[in-house]
Order: sequence, then C-alpha cells, then structure tokens
Amino acid sequence: MSTLRFLGLAAGMFAAVFFGMKWLLRVEPLQPDARLPTFQRVDKDSPRSQLEQTSISDNDPTRDRLRHEVLDYAKPLKDDPCNKTLRANYIKAVIAYTRAWTGIVPCLGTQTCRGSDSPLLDRAAHAFGSPLDLRVRDAMQAVHAKGIFGPADFPKDVVHLVATLAADPSVNSAEETKEFRHVSAQFGNTPARQDCGH
Repeated sequence: MSTLRFLGLAAGMFAAVFFGMKWLLRVEPLQPDARLPTFQRVDKDSPRSQLEQTSISDNDPTRDRLRHEVLDYAKPLKDDPCNKTLRANYIKAVIAYTRAWTGIVPCLGTQTCRGSDSPLLDRAAHAFGSPLDLRVRDAMQAVHAKGIFGPADFPKDVVHLVATLAADPSVNSAEETKEFRHVSAQFGNTPARQDCGH
C-alpha cells in the first residue's frame, strides 16, 4: 500500500510540475493596451506621410493663414476655372501672400533688388521656404497652367512675383495678345487661355 501511495504521490507531483512548467513557459501575444506605445513601419512614399512632410511650416500663424488661403482656393479653382467667385478669392489670397513676401523684401515687387538686399532676400527665403510654401507654389503653378489669368488680373506691385511663383509668364506681360497666346499654345510654349467669358 505504501508503494501504491508513493506511486500516486510521484505521479501527482510529476503532473503538477509538468503542468506548472507548461503554464509558466507558455508564450501569449500581448493584448492591446492604450498605455503602451505601438510601433509600425512608415512608408515614406505613402500619400499620408508625403502630406505630413509637405505640411510642415515655420509655425507663424499669419503666414500659415496666408498659405492655407491660397491652397484652399487653388484646388477648387483648378477643378472649376470658370468660377468667378473662386477666381476672385484666389486672386485676393495670392495678392495677400505675395504682399507678405514684398513686406519683407520690397524690391521683389519692383524687380530692383541689389546686392545690398541679400540679407532681406535670405530672410524672405527662410520665412517662405518651408515645405508648405513649396506646396503653395505647386498649387499656384497647377492653377496658372490652366491659362485663366492675364496681366490685368494682378496689381503691378506683385505681378512679377506672382509670375515667378506660379511659373506663369503670361501674367507678366501686357503686350501678349489673345492671338499670340493662341499661337504660343499651339507651339507648346504657353497654355491656351481658357475662355470663361471674362
């Protein structure tokens, strides 16, 4: 009987040690917990990460407002170039944005910058050199590629800067006629001016 008791006790101890070690060495995945940070691989080419990278600004509230106003009107105007209200608001936003440039460097508006203006030019390049400003310029170029603006659309104090930022020489020169633009567009030099009844 004592041998039977010993075997039973040994089997019980073996089972307890076996199942205890099995429980102790068991690997379970962690359950999500809001207190623990999560890490994931970020794709640099994803649209979300590109938007986040190009939305970085210098955190100046006034310049950010000007940037966002241009962006807010550029996209819808690109999609609907004949909308007079969007066009007027876009022109107003671009004028305010370029006047902020000329507020730092007045010679940009008159194209009279000299070597002595280089500290001001550096200051303007720093103030308007953020990735968000590059998005503003890209948006301006996309809208101006539609050919809906002419020399009379922007005031003389900012027209040269608008032409530079938007890569649109057609707003720069009052000498270009409708016929010249049409011929230039056929040769691929400038876009055909969209006829919106303006």
